[in-house]
Amino acid sequence: MNGLGSARIRQWDQSLHRWLGFSQPPVGDSVRRVLDAVDRSQACPRCGQSVGRGELTGAGCGSCRGHRSTLDGIVRLGPFRDGLAEAIRSLKYGGRWELAEPLGRLLAHQARGAVRGRNLPSLRAATWKVVPMPMPRWRRWYRGVDHARLLADAVARRLGLEVCQPLRKRAGVPQAALSRTGRSRSAAGDYRLLRSGSRGFGGRLANLEGANLILVDDVLTTGRSIRAAGTLLERLGPALVVAAVLAVTEQRDPVQEAESGIGPSGPVDKHVLLGTLAGLPSRPATGRRSVLP
Repeated sequence: MNGLGSARIRQWDQSLHRWLGFSQPPVGDSVRRVLDAVDRSQACPRCGQSVGRGELTGAGCGSCRGHRSTLDGIVRLGPFRDGLAEAIRSLKYGGRWELAEPLGRLLAHQARGAVRGRNLPSLRAATWKVVPMPMPRWRRWYRGVDHARLLADAVARRLGLEVCQPLRKRAGVPQAALSRTGRSRSAAGDYRLLRSGSRGFGGRLANLEGANLILVDDVLTTGRSIRAAGTLLERLGPALVVAAVLAVTEQRDPVQEAESGIGPSGPVDKHVLLGTLAGLPSRPATGRRSVLP
């Protein structure tokens, strides 16, 4: 582990300890477990699923090839398991808002690499905006944290971009309470475009004509929610909508594939990610493919 990066994480932990006490595991421990999960994150740029050697083509992977997508790409940290899954649950349900900043920084790093790898427009404030997936007010009040907004704020700070929220979500059954089939069948009408009028009704829609958007969420399971949000955003005229999520629930077992010799390859350079967390210049990786080809 990079010495300066470790020192910065320890300082962060000590500051939280003086303020809150160690009633929860130190932030640094959670981040280290996340880095272990990120190490295996070679994914399809269209659907976010892990891919094996030779499986990825210009049309996607076996999970999404031939299917239309409303998004222009998906960026992720890794599969939803192990340390990454623990960190997401702690942020989302445990009220550990302090995890949003390091997780958001890691996600911003992946997004930057994806933009460069696909020759997309450079990440400038004039052309890119960050959009968090919306949360109903009552759920935000109940949980005490809007995790998607915190992540989006962290991503935007790291990339020097603006956060905007042109979407709202109606109250309903939380996605986490539904089965995978239930999530796929839930109504696409959960999401609405937010207007500038009183309580979001009767006013003007946001003007995103020609903008490039990074749509931020924590976990992509079926992709139904983020695709519904992307479909609505298309009505506002953006040039691109790229989803950035912390984790993707796998449709197959990448561990078994790796053991059989056909699983993900090409680990992400930990030194680059630690430099990102510490706010230091990242040393370039050598011999490593971009997250998105």
